[in-house]
Amino acid sequence: MKRIFVFVLAMATILMVQAQKKKPLNEEKNKVIAEKLKLSDEQKQKAKVMKEDFRKKMEDLRKKDDITVKEWKKQMMDLNQKHREEMKNLLTKDQKDQIEKMKTERRKISEIDAQARMEKMKLRLELSNEQAEKLKKQRSEMMEKMKVIRENKSLDNEKKREEIKALLKKRKDNLRSVLTEEQLKKMKEMREMKRPMHKKRRVLS
Repeated sequence: MKRIFVFVLAMATILMVQAQKKKPLNEEKNKVIAEKLKLSDEQKQKAKVMKEDFRKKMEDLRKKDDITVKEWKKQMMDLNQKHREEMKNLLTKDQKDQIEKMKTERRKISEIDAQARMEKMKLRLELSNEQAEKLKKQRSEMMEKMKVIRENKSLDNEKKREEIKALLKKRKDNLRSVLTEEQLKKMKEMREMKRPMHKKRRVLS
């Protein structure tokens, strides 16, 4: 029981630190979305009450030390899911349609970014056209499988995370089946070079 409590406490601390780092960015993002959706004063007030209620329930959950780690994670995911659904139900049909439109635009931008990254990878790793096509196909298939998992209502959030994690692991194996040992080594070096840059950005932000 003591080990479980220590783990839960550690997880809660990590979540709180991450939330504090993301809070200014999330608040700015939510503000922009609210302006685009043109939320009414009533919707804003209800959203504020829901947010406070969600925050209190999360705090109460963090204080629990009489449940297993698995149950704690499940309750945390359930709370997040319920909060998202409540916020979604607060919107009008037009606002929901606008949200879907924004999601579609983000997906298109992500796809453009992915294509640009693929072109950079092709140049830096000196991929053949055949290798590049195989990698594109693998990515497309993986994204489609992820979409199916996320939209599968028969799976809870924890199961979805497990299946997505398994997909990502399989992706690594697929890379090995396409790239040469030299290319894999070069890719690893490229990733290691990026890590200090990401850490530097976090320090500066």
